[in-house]
Formats: sequence, structure tokens, C-alpha cells
Amino acid sequence: MDVASTANTVSEPRIEIAKLLLSQEDETLTAEALLRRMLDLTGADRGFVVSREGDQFKPTFAVRFDAVGNDEAARFSRSLVRIALADNRVFHSLNPADDPELSGLESLAAAAGRAVLVVPLSSGDERYGALYLEHPHAGGFSSEAVRLVTDVAELAGLCLHSAVQRSVLARRTSSLEKDLFARHDFSAIVTRDAAMLKLLATVAQVAGAKASVLVTGESGTGKELIAKALHVNSDRRRGPFVALHCAALPSAMLESELFGHVRGAYTGADRERAGRLASASGGTLFLDEIAEIPLETQAKLLRAIQFGELQRLGTDKVERVDVRFVAATHQNLAERVQQGLFRQDLYYRLRVVELRLPPLRERRGDIALLATRFLAAHARTPGARLSASVMRRLDRYTWPGNVRELENVIERACLLAASDEIGVDALPEELTSGVEPSRADGPPPSSGASAPAFGFDRFDKQELEDVMSALAHRVEKEFVEGLLALHGGNVSKAATQSGIHRSHLQRMMARIRG
Repeated sequence: MDVASTANTVSEPRIEIAKLLLSQEDETLTAEALLRRMLDLTGADRGFVVSREGDQFKPTFAVRFDAVGNDEAARFSRSLVRIALADNRVFHSLNPADDPELSGLESLAAAAGRAVLVVPLSSGDERYGALYLEHPHAGGFSSEAVRLVTDVAELAGLCLHSAVQRSVLARRTSSLEKDLFARHDFSAIVTRDAAMLKLLATVAQVAGAKASVLVTGESGTGKELIAKALHVNSDRRRGPFVALHCAALPSAMLESELFGHVRGAYTGADRERAGRLASASGGTLFLDEIAEIPLETQAKLLRAIQFGELQRLGTDKVERVDVRFVAATHQNLAERVQQGLFRQDLYYRLRVVELRLPPLRERRGDIALLATRFLAAHARTPGARLSASVMRRLDRYTWPGNVRELENVIERACLLAASDEIGVDALPEELTSGVEPSRADGPPPSSGASAPAFGFDRFDKQELEDVMSALAHRVEKEFVEGLLALHGGNVSKAATQSGIHRSHLQRMMARIRG
């Protein structure tokens, strides 16, 4: 074999690992697939990505590792990880338990009779964890295997850091989700998105108050569901929940529908009508598309909110009502105030608390969850399922109609599907036109496949560095933004809860904004 062939053979695993890191969109799946490939390439039979959380080291990702009883400390040697990170060096021992230099260290029993390789993982100037591999044979890892793992650790450092931090964030989000859904009724809302969970926490916090709430967001994001969640989690849940779509009625009818009328109030008023406001007394009145209310009706609504009073059309009699107001709009009310189309005093009365619903394109992690829920509701057969290609289309679409559009798409697909597996041919044209998404022949991002179709030509070293840098920036940006959203933008709290030093988190923020 000539020198060029030898060089290519040696570099091929590194190129393959780079392709693996680039091809997976889910960092968690990337870490697991990377570990499995490293075990195959080095002859190891057990492996971890170990992460530091405060003063503790925890196995964030593990492959082919059987726990010894229920004792987490026996699963790997934390002492060896500490040594490798403290000295920032690669640690390779044929049998750490018999090494006289390591005598007295705790947790070495887990590695008795086995070779151990520990390589630090870094992100910037922070050593956040390690790749930990065990080999079953006394000969241990070859020199080429050690070089390969060292190179991969350097190449994959930022990507694995994002995977580790996302895993930590996911655990904390899952804990928040379970606690939130256990203590409050959000049964109609499907989400695991950090921003949505933060919004639901605010809903839970303000549900018991009488203060008016303004729910904003694009059409189809679920504003009425949030209004109902405010109602069912309040002391008013036994009272009525009354909804009025303000844009659905002409101005002349809207006032009568809202405030009611007495018999003879106008031509055709042949009987009394209580109106939505009186009907909602003791409960919640939801005013959808509040921006469409005419200015003359806005003045009466302001009085009802401010003093709890209403006056039906055709009478001077004033009635008392006890109503909690929740309003919603997809328009910018502040701009309409400036344009003279909406009363400023009413705007402030309605906006004691404002809840902004994110569009579906900002909560892509919920698309598969929602699609599954809608499939269960609309499927014609119990075995109906969405194909991998359909899931990719759903994930990549921008969803201008948001959750409402997604439900319509799934309902349509269920009606048009020719078999239990719903394919792309059952989707509307806007989801199927254009160039086929990349990785069309491979598994969708959520499939967990360990052998993706790469579709890459061979990279040179500079190309790998450039692409990995761009990938690292993207995953770091998504992680930091998600972490801050979970903690309301509070940097100190986000740093404390995630185990990241505050100064390092600030440097990460500076990098993604630079």
C-alpha cells in the first residue's frame, strides 16, 4: 500500500465521523450514534459521554453499558474522569485497578480487569466532560485508536457540548412539564416547547386573579385554548365560559350581542336578550379579535371592565356583572392605538397581563407531538401512521396557519390516504411543491437511526473546520436561546439551573450575537 493510500485509510474514519456529525439534526441522536461508531472503530465494548454538572460527573449518554445493581458510582470511574479533566490530558490505562499510581482512588473497582480510555471534551476554554471508553482485553486500545478518539473529541467538542446541555435542559424541562401538568388542567394543550411551558407557568400563576388578560399571537396559534386554560384553572371554572368572535358580526349587531337588549330596542327586537356579558357573569368572557370592536362600542366595554356595569340597548337601567375578561388579537393593538383605531385606556385595561403565543415555526419540537394527537383524532383506522417522508415535510414547512393549519393538513391526509401509512401524496400542494428535502431517502430526524445517508463528497481539512464551525454556532445558538427562554431571560438563573458558569454563559451569548 502506498503512502497516499495509507493516509486515506487512516483519515477515512475521521471523515466518516465528520459526516455523521453533520448529517444528524438531533444532537441527542448524534451523540448516541457517535458513541456507537466509536465503539465499533476502537474495539471498545462500553462507552459514555460524561458531563460535569456542578461538582458532579454524570453519564449523559451511554452505550452498551450494564449497570452494576442500582449503584450509579459503580458504572464508571469518576476518579479517572477527574484526573483527565484536571490535567487536561488523555488518560489510557490497561488496568486502572492494578495501577500503583492510582491506588487509593475511589470508583476504580468498576474498571477492574479492563482497559480504560478517557479523553477530555472542551467547548472554548471550558472542559465540560469526557469521552469514556472501556476495552475488554488486556492489550487495551491501539495507538491509532487513541489518536482517533482524541481527534474526534476535538472535532466533536462543540457539537457534543450542545447535546449534553440540551439533555440537561430537556430533563429540567421535562420536570417542569410534569409538575405543571400535574398541578393544573392543561389537557387540551399539547407542548414540550420551553417557551410554551414558560407561558403555561404564567397562565397558572395568573389564572386565579380577576385581572384582564390580553392573548396575542398569529391566527391559528391557539389563543382560545389559552383563554379556556385561564378559566378552568381559576376559581371561576364552575361558572360559564362565554366566547364572542368580534370580527364575525356587523357593528350594529355586535353591541346587541355583547350587551344585550330589551324588547323594542330596535326594529326586529321582539324579545329581551341578555347578551354575552350578562351570560358570562360569575365566569369568563373571551373576546376574540378584540381589535375589530368599533370605537363607540369600546367606550361601553371599558365601563363594563372598569366598573362591572352594563346597560342593555333600549334601557337606562344599569346592571352589575362579575366577569373576568380575556381578549385576543392577531393584530398589533399598540399600533392601532397610535392610528386612533383603538382606545388607549381600553388597551391598558385589557393588557394587565399579556400572553404572547409563539407561532408554530418557533416551536418545531411540538410539530410531531401535535401531528400525532391530530392523527389519533382524525384517523379512519386504528393502524394509521404518518410516513417518514411526511414527517420530514411537516418539520420543514413554515406553517403560516400555525396549529390550525397543521390539524387541517392531518385531517385532509387521513381522508385521502390510500393505506394505513399516510404518504406524501396525501399532503396539500404547498407541502409537496419544490425540491425534495435533503435526506429524503433516510430516516426522519426523530427516527434515531444510527446509519444515516450522508450524501457528502469527501471534505478537506479546511472545509471540515468551516462546516463544523457553522454547525457548532447553530446548535450553540439554539441551546442558549432555549435555555434563556426557559428561565425568562434571567442569565444568573439560567446559569445556576444548567450548571454552566455565569461568565461562560455570557461568552456563549456574546458568540451567538456576534
